[in-house]
Order: sequence, then structure tokens, then C-alpha cells
Amino acid sequence: MGKLADLKSYEGCGVEAIACVEKAFRLNPHPQSYYFWVLGFGQYIAGQYEAAVKTLRNEATYQTGSRLALAAALAQLGRLDEAHEEAKLYLASNPGFSISHSIENQPFRNMMARDRTVEGLRKAGFPE
Repeated sequence: MGKLADLKSYEGCGVEAIACVEKAFRLNPHPQSYYFWVLGFGQYIAGQYEAAVKTLRNEATYQTGSRLALAAALAQLGRLDEAHEEAKLYLASNPGFSISHSIENQPFRNMMARDRTVEGLRKAGFPE
């Protein structure tokens, strides 16, 4: 379920990704933390930024990897101080991170989803 939902997000189908993860939660009431990250990213792609922030701050997934999407979601909501703090925390663990390198290595199949992600990362203060 997690991989299918991940693919749906990269295809720009955030609502479908959310549905996949919600089904996974129903089938497994004790999912891996990765499921929360995938749900949060699907919510981000669907433009459900408040929901993404809540999901990505869940203690089961709130860690270095989820901070990237969390910072972007916060930035899209205009909560720039929080977004910059999350970006700072992410960059402390990933000092070589750049938006361009990250985006080139993600399997985006939908340019609107890719562009929305780049926009959020830029607003959050990640380096190009």
C-alpha cells in the first residue's frame, strides 16, 4: 500500500494516495512510521496543507525525512518561521541537500506536483 500511495503522489494523484494509505491504516492498525510520511506527502500533493502538517508532526513519523515535506507544507500555509526552522533542522542532518538535486532524483510524473513541491521547498528556505 505504501509504495502504491507513494507512486500516486508522484503522479499528482494526492487524493488517491490518501485513499491508499487510509486503507492501509484500516488493514493494519499499527502501521510503520513510513505510512504517516506517505500520507503526509499525499496530503501535501492534494493541497491539504493543514492535514499534512498534522500528519507529518505525528510522533510516529516526525523525524529528519518527514521534515522536508513538513517544511514545504508549513511554507505553503504562510507559516514561514516554522517552515524555516524545520528546514534548518533538516539541513543540519543533510548539509549537502539542494532542491535541484532532490527533485532530479524523485520519480515525479506530474509537473504540477513537482512544481508545487519545488515552490514549497523554496518558500521554506531550502537551497537551490
